[in-house]
Amino acid sequence: MPSERALKAAEKYNRLMEQTNAPGRCDPDLQFETPQLIKLLSVWQEHSAGRDTPLRRDLNAHSLRAFLPNIIIVDVVKQDDRLRYRIRLTGTVISTILGDHTGKFVDDAVVSPFRERWNAAFDLTVETGGPILLKGRLEYREQHYLVMEILLAPMAAADGAVDSVLVGAYAKYSARHVFDPLVRNALAATSER
Repeated sequence: MPSERALKAAEKYNRLMEQTNAPGRCDPDLQFETPQLIKLLSVWQEHSAGRDTPLRRDLNAHSLRAFLPNIIIVDVVKQDDRLRYRIRLTGTVISTILGDHTGKFVDDAVVSPFRERWNAAFDLTVETGGPILLKGRLEYREQHYLVMEILLAPMAAADGAVDSVLVGAYAKYSARHVFDPLVRNALAATSER
């Protein structure tokens, strides 16, 4: 059962997505369909070791090895009176879908309205202090034929403050697009990797 804090944050996020006609939504109940995300959430929980949030240093390349192609690590940077998000690492599968924004701030690398949506998702993760699940059709880079399921989970510095976000993202092809020749070609290219 999600906390009251998580429910309110998810409601706020979903309201923003509705107001901006965005296809994604937050599921505060964490009902994942993608087996890899269920496993990734389990790894995150195991590394929490009784804390609300695992330490960033504990979720390293070794512990995340099975998920690395589908991982993004985002630094939470406090600047003046707001939070900014810098992408520290982008997995190869995610780079293919979203582009490689490694080393860049979301504010500088992603165009509107996607920048605001990405920032809202990271804000949601920091605000709840726990894992969240986002689902929806991908509009970014006009990839309407993809449906994404995304785990966002905070990671903490030694003092316990959230200083980064672990993102696990998996895409599948929308059923209504499977027979489109462009999608078939993209699917074939992905399976060759």
